[in-house]
Amino acid sequence: MNNNRRSFLRNASLATGLLLIQKPLTAIASVAENARMVPGNSNALLIRHTNDLCGVLRQRAYEGMPGLLVDAGNFLDDAQSREQQLLMVKAMNNAGYQVATIGNRELAKGTAHLAALAAQMQFALVNCNYQFADAALKKQVQTYHIVYAGPYKVGITGVGPMLKNVSGVKYLPPVEAASRVAKQLKEVHDCDFVICLSHLGFEQPGAIADNQTMAIASSHIDFVIGGHQDKMITTTIVYRNTTGNEVYLSQAGTNGIMTGEMKLLYNDERRCVGIEPRSIMS
Repeated sequence: MNNNRRSFLRNASLATGLLLIQKPLTAIASVAENARMVPGNSNALLIRHTNDLCGVLRQRAYEGMPGLLVDAGNFLDDAQSREQQLLMVKAMNNAGYQVATIGNRELAKGTAHLAALAAQMQFALVNCNYQFADAALKKQVQTYHIVYAGPYKVGITGVGPMLKNVSGVKYLPPVEAASRVAKQLKEVHDCDFVICLSHLGFEQPGAIADNQTMAIASSHIDFVIGGHQDKMITTTIVYRNTTGNEVYLSQAGTNGIMTGEMKLLYNDERRCVGIEPRSIMS
């Protein structure tokens, strides 16, 4: 290839890049089914999270607050009727949840039952370590979801535990599955920050993967938001993963008694310079 041809291609690529930068993020997000936008700014990224709500949503804790709002599974109570569970879904829609992962309670009444409920959800369901036989649920559950928060691109995936007495679900090792998706989010989709909604439990016996394992043994994941056990982390635990990078682990209170909040602070060069974890008691 001659120098003139190289120069033309380089200049054409730069021009295309400038057009993409100038294009509103809303337009970029609108063309992808697994992306959305929330308000944000260049100095901070705010993430609020819940887990194990079990059909209880204390909405006053979330009203009027900007940033991401996500759930790490078991937001439904499997003892409730379909109508009661639909009320919970509508409450989460109204609260402004963007993403949730699937816990064992969501699947306790079967995959077809969850598929019917998922049709009413205005938030994304993410999971990367379950393979569903149900065609409807397979379409409704995403392996990842991307949220544009101000100038930051946040990739979110989720994992669930091994299930009992639930047919039509193939379980994959969660750490390996989440690491594969996180790598894709960082290297292919150029995400600034990757969250794993990990419904594995804080501590499991033997070789069973848990939320701590997810933080330590994974790669490309920045923040593990935990669920599945009655474990409330009122601050944030910092681990080192397989590549020596920091990974944050947090978990809120069950039944909506506490919402976790993580604020990531950035300098003018968009480098993270600190974190401000907080607990919001209901």
